[in-house]
Amino acid sequence: MKPMNIAEDKLLAWYHGALDGAEAEAVARALAQDPAAQALVEDWRQQDGALTALFAPVAQEPVPPRLVAAARPARQAGGLRIAAMVGMLAIGLTGGWFAAQLSNGATKGQSRSLADAAIAAHETYVVEVLHPVEVAASDAAHLTGWVSKRLGHQIAPPDFAAQGFRLMGGRVLPGGTGAAAMFLYENDLGRRVSLYVAPTANGGETAFQFTEAPAVQSFWWTDRDLAYAVVGDVPRAALRAIAIAAYDQLI
Repeated sequence: MKPMNIAEDKLLAWYHGALDGAEAEAVARALAQDPAAQALVEDWRQQDGALTALFAPVAQEPVPPRLVAAARPARQAGGLRIAAMVGMLAIGLTGGWFAAQLSNGATKGQSRSLADAAIAAHETYVVEVLHPVEVAASDAAHLTGWVSKRLGHQIAPPDFAAQGFRLMGGRVLPGGTGAAAMFLYENDLGRRVSLYVAPTANGGETAFQFTEAPAVQSFWWTDRDLAYAVVGDVPRAALRAIAIAAYDQLI
């Protein structure tokens, strides 16, 4: 299939209804003639449908106080933004809402460097049979304390059991702005995914972003002083569900 002719950020804005009038019509006309773009839009629809089905029961539950507190810094942007943020957090931070947010160029560049580092670390250690991790999951308390001390933040490895992955352990790695950490997970089929965590100089928050390498793919984002990336060779929708689970447990 030929590469698509529509810029992905423009297509994403159209998909989320963020374009008006002539601009939206122009994208729709271009989409009708672009099979690659049509396939990507269908992929987004299937992923959002799967995530909505996965997190629909949560939408019926009261919003946890910690998520309400997480939304409070947005007060300066107005009550509507707070309501939207809390509502989306309540249904599990579905990927469509994240994807609609846009990051500035400097943060994107830094995040892409993070993704490259996360993919390199994943590809280095995921193939290891005897020593894939430095501290095993059986010593989780030591792993949490060690990683937290080296990165200067309290960081406990998230639980991805609901996504079918169990923690193998983790290790500390050199990062661009200090020590970084990688937690490695494995499912019953022997497939592995990793969560990479590193300090970020810029701080702030960004949307989920996605990249593909020849053998793996990654979702990455920043949240205040830390940047995160999940990496694996699992389907994109499954990897995004893992990223959402990580975000929910790490905020």
